[in-house]
Parts: sequence; C-alpha cells; structure tokens
Amino acid sequence: MKILQVFERFYPRVGGAENHVYNISKELGKLGHEVTVVTSTSIAPNDVRGLSKRGLSLHVSLPDLPPNETTEENVKICRFEPKLGFYTLLFTPGLIAYLYRHLREFDIVHVHGYLHAEPAIVAGIATLKKKPFILTAHDLKSSYGGILGLTKKMADLTVGNLILNAASVLIALTPINRDEYLRLGAHRERIRIVPNAIRTQDFASLRDSDSSSEGFKQDKMVLFVGRFVAYKGAQHIIKAIKDIATDYPFTRFVFVGQDDGYLSSLIGLARSLAVYEKCSFLTLVSDTELRQLYANADVFILPSTCEAFGITALESMAAGTPVVLANAGGLSFLLSDLGGSPLDMGGDVPIQIAIAVKEIFRKGTYEDVENRRKRVLQEYSWSAVAGQLASIYGEVLHA
Repeated sequence: MKILQVFERFYPRVGGAENHVYNISKELGKLGHEVTVVTSTSIAPNDVRGLSKRGLSLHVSLPDLPPNETTEENVKICRFEPKLGFYTLLFTPGLIAYLYRHLREFDIVHVHGYLHAEPAIVAGIATLKKKPFILTAHDLKSSYGGILGLTKKMADLTVGNLILNAASVLIALTPINRDEYLRLGAHRERIRIVPNAIRTQDFASLRDSDSSSEGFKQDKMVLFVGRFVAYKGAQHIIKAIKDIATDYPFTRFVFVGQDDGYLSSLIGLARSLAVYEKCSFLTLVSDTELRQLYANADVFILPSTCEAFGITALESMAAGTPVVLANAGGLSFLLSDLGGSPLDMGGDVPIQIAIAVKEIFRKGTYEDVENRRKRVLQEYSWSAVAGQLASIYGEVLHA
C-alpha cells in the first residue's frame, strides 16, 4: 500500500506522538509498504514566528533539516517550512499545497493529532476529493485553562466535531482514549483501539550498571523523562525532594526532556527549595544513554495530568524500573493493565510521591517489577502495532 502519514512535527522533534509516527512509519516500511511522512521543519513551539505559550516571537530559528529524505526502511519524509504559528497551530503553505496536489495518489491517508491544523486540513481536502482518511488524535485532552480552555471547548463543538465525523476510522490508544472520542461525539463503530509501543529489541538485554554514561548512579536515583512543560508534573517531584532526602540523603534526581519553556521555572523552584544540588537537568541525551538511565534508576516518576498514553512510563517498565504514575489519562490505563504506584492528582502530590518513593526504596525490586517487564517486552512492540494498523488500513481500502 501507498501510505501517507501527516503530522505537525516529526523526528528529530522529541515527544510521544512524534515517537509514535516515527516508529510506525519505519515498521510499515519494513513490511513492504511505501510510506511517505508529510510534516513541517519545526521541532519546537518557539522556532516559528508567531504566538505561543511563551509569548510573541518575531524570530525564526528553524533547524536546517533536509526538505526531502528517505530512510533505510524506504520511508520518504517531506518537510515544509511553517510561516506562522499560533499556539498549537502552524500555517504551512507548502504542506497544504502538497496535500491538495497529491492526496489522491495514496491508498491510505493517516493524520495524527487533534489540537493542530493538519487534521482540519486533511479533513477538508479529503472531503473535497472524496478520499477516506484515518485519524489518531493523540491530544484530545488539553492542559489549557482560561480563555484558551474556552477556545478549545468551542473548537470541540465546531471544527473538532467535523473532523471526528469526517474520519473513516478513529484510532484510540487506550479504552480511556476511546471514551474521550465518544464524549466529543464520535461514532463508536468507527473507533479502533491500537496501543502505543516501544522498541522492545532495545530493552531485551538491558540491565543496571554501576554508572550511566553521565555518571548519575549514586546511592539512589529518581528519574523523570518528559518535555519540560507544567502539565508533565516535574515540579511535584522537586517539591518532594526534601522529604525523600530526609531518609535517603544521597539520592540523585535526574530530569530528562526537551525544554518547551518551563525548564527555567523548574530550576528556579529547585534553587528556592535549596535542592538544586541534588538535581540534574538534561536536555540532550542519546537514545542509548536514555535507556541506561532507565535501567540505572531506582524509580521512575511521571506525575502528568495529560498523557494520551505514556511511552516513557512503558520504557521504564521495560527496563525493569518501578514506576510512580499519575492515575490520570493514559497513565491510568498503564496502571490498571501493568501495575505501578498510582498518584491521586487531586491530592497533595509531592507528599504522595515522597511516600511512594521511600516505600519502593525500602522494598527494593520485587517479582512484580520483573513480571511487568516481561509483559511489556512481549505485548508492546512497534512491529505488532504496525501489523494491527496494516489490517485496519486494509479494511478502509476495501470498504
């Protein structure tokens, strides 16, 4: 099949949805399908001229990425320069023109995201050209409040409703994600559940070592991996450090992620609480180094209130690391399916984190952690996900 994947940003942009599109495209290519990814050259919210959560930017700092390239799995990547940004929306004329000219050349059109311009663009062009398309809405929920939250609700009732009803198939990552579609008015019979996954082959032989490449293995290590934005919840971990350090004074707290404008606030918080010396903030870590950090960590924490799935939590489980996760969104699915220590995000989160971490430190690694690891390696591979998607693509193609 000739398959078109459309998403606002793509590798080397870091994020769960970007990771998803990158890996399913590669695996579909390995299965012999002809895959094209259409995206922008942007890899950060503030590299485009316009308005974002960071404020108004008149400066353009787009990376020097090739407009066209082909991977070793025969995945073709077409990147177009965005001219203007407005929060989660990018205006990318070249992308629009490409889709208008070439959409009908593909057997399958799969667009990703919801709070972005691309799903609306694909829905409009596909409707005009009578071409069915598939949607994976990774971000049905948002962390916005105030006027932006109200705008999102209005968009749900108008453009969002039109997109969901125009799609031939809606891919949900979890049953919780399916219910979010339904609350927005989607038709149940159009929804298919296909989970996220990880590169299981990279974790199969991974084991703890005496020190990571960055030298962070001390008495104990707490790890957070996620973009530095408020809703990911790294601030709750920082607020729990003093409590944890009372019993475990040599614990190191490692925060890994791409800065989306919140890193300076986290550093400021750590300094104000006099715990900065116990923290390491990393924005550039290789895949190999990240996997070793997962394995070296004594506990992984993700107190995020807005995860469609939580790939970093799954990777931690695959590395054999105990997890403490927000009992919210996609993370609540992982907790129910695989286990872990839940956080009630409506309560005092830093106190809950401190209690959970100290309990894990006291207990050490138990059999349930190893059983969880085995299940992840057996059930959550990208090759399995690509196979499920290929079956769904076949349904749509022959409908």
